[in-house]
Amino acid sequence: MIQRHGQGFPLDQSRVAYLRHLRREHKHSPRTEADADHVNAKTELLQIKIEEKKRTLVRRDAADELIDQIAGTVLTHLSGMAARCSRDTTVRRNIDAVVDLVWREIAAACLTKAGEWNEPSLAAQDRRSGIALLRVALSYRA
Repeated sequence: MIQRHGQGFPLDQSRVAYLRHLRREHKHSPRTEADADHVNAKTELLQIKIEEKKRTLVRRDAADELIDQIAGTVLTHLSGMAARCSRDTTVRRNIDAVVDLVWREIAAACLTKAGEWNEPSLAAQDRRSGIALLRVALSYRA
């Protein structure tokens, strides 16, 4: 870094070399990396807030709640369809069979998507999702 030439030191070259050394150390210090990570995290958080304000980003719990409400409404109305459509027991059984088939297809589609998206198993979830509602409903019908 600082080298002696003859009787003395070249001050200008030594200063420049010393400043380069300090800058190099500063770039590789853990504090600098931590500061950069902090700035990146704040930038990401700000980007999320901007997307929420623009309404291009939706909170997952709000979306899950909406899906649960929709699934509950569909399942409720499917359950009562046979009674609303006919008084004949044969026709009711046929309607119930179709409703049961629809429930199973919906449940299978939900489970397939959950697998594709690496969703946690139902045992690992804290609350019931739309898929859980479908499973519960299917278990009562079976």
